[in-house]
Parts: sequence; structure tokens; C-alpha cells
Amino acid sequence: MDAQAILHELVHAEGLPREALKAASAQRVEMLPLFVEEIETYLALEPAARAKPTPLFFIFHLLGEWREKAAYRPLARLLRLPRRDVDAIFGDGITTTSHRVMAAVFDGDPEPLCDMILDPNAEEFIRAGMCEALAMVTMRGELDRAVVGRFLRDAFIEMRPQAECYVWVGWQSAIAMLGMSDLKLLVKKAFDRGFIDSHVLGFDHFEEDLRRRIDHPGEPRLPDDRDCGAAIKVRSARRSG
Repeated sequence: MDAQAILHELVHAEGLPREALKAASAQRVEMLPLFVEEIETYLALEPAARAKPTPLFFIFHLLGEWREKAAYRPLARLLRLPRRDVDAIFGDGITTTSHRVMAAVFDGDPEPLCDMILDPNAEEFIRAGMCEALAMVTMRGELDRAVVGRFLRDAFIEMRPQAECYVWVGWQSAIAMLGMSDLKLLVKKAFDRGFIDSHVLGFDHFEEDLRRRIDHPGEPRLPDDRDCGAAIKVRSARRSG
């Protein structure tokens, strides 16, 4: 299967395009620049032109499975698009895999992740996921823990809105994942101020997660990016249903 046939199948196939995905991975060197070009082309479109079908859902997850660091910045720009565009590309998959993909393609520079977290115009579930991605790469030793701790501390003041928003769920989760007990009082203030919906979780849940991380520092907190393939299968099942 040649490159154009692969791209066509990723857009138009009913259900899971198994052969196209397999062929893309077999031709990874050839497909990588084409995939990045697809992302850049989509980003350059006027908003009204983004309604057409795209292969970006599959491209996003393949790049995560391949751990392609060259895709880190284009994907970060993609995730900062308006919610309408993000939902059209990813659907529910954005809440389950965006953080894993971005952690997988992370190139060592936290700025794109931090910019998404602090961007009040970015989709709130993506912002929350980027908090967890930041924690994941820190846990892997790819970022200085003290630097990330300062960012999370400062975010308590800098992050908008200073009101209920799902990004705060990701923020408290990152702090718990990293076992940062010194930020516990800030998390308590966030709960007390109603930044985190009490129907989603309570401060006691944060305390449990924090305690678990401190007591079991080597215990995995989240599935790694190899689970991105599951999101492809779920999305494909919905497309064919």
C-alpha cells in the first residue's frame, strides 16, 4: 500500500483500517513527514474548512505509538485549537489518550505543555491532560522535579479561570502523581474555593492519591502510551457503528 492509499484509508475506511495502520508503521520513515504535513495543512485551514474528514485521529495516535519527538510541537499546536475542532478530530479519545501521546512524543522542552495548561482558550479536558503529561515525563526523569514543582505552585495564581474548570482536576492530579506534599495546602484552597467540582472528586480523594504515591513511589499511576492503540480501536468501532 503506497502512502497516498494509506492516507485515503485513514480518512475513509469503515471501522478500523487495520491494513493501513500496519502499512503506515511498516513505512514509518516515509509516512512521518507526510503525517506532519497533514497536521500543518489542517492548522493552516480557515475554521470553516476544518469540517471535512481528516486522518488526524489515527495520525495522532500512531505518532504517539512511534514516540516521534519531531511531532511534539505540531501536535501541541493541534491540541490548542478551539474545542469544536478538537472534538471533531478526537471525540471522547481526547480525555483518555492525549496526555499519553504528548508524554510519548515529549522532546525535553516543557514550554508547549505549560502553554497549553495556562491557555484559558484551550479545551479544559486537554489542559487537564497536559498537567498529567507534565507529571508523567517528570516521573520518567525527563524534567527537573523542582522546576515542575515551581510551575505547579505558580499555576495556582496564574491559571485561569480562577473558578470551576476541569483543568484544576488535572492540576491536583499532577501534584498527587508527583507526591508533592508541600503543595497540599494549595490544593486544599483550590477545593475550598470551588475550583474543582465536588461531584467529580473531593479533597479526600486527592489525599488518598497523594498518600499512595508517597507510600509507593515506584507504583505506576497511569497506563503508558502503549495503550494508545486501544483508543484507535474504540474510535473505529464508533465510526462503524
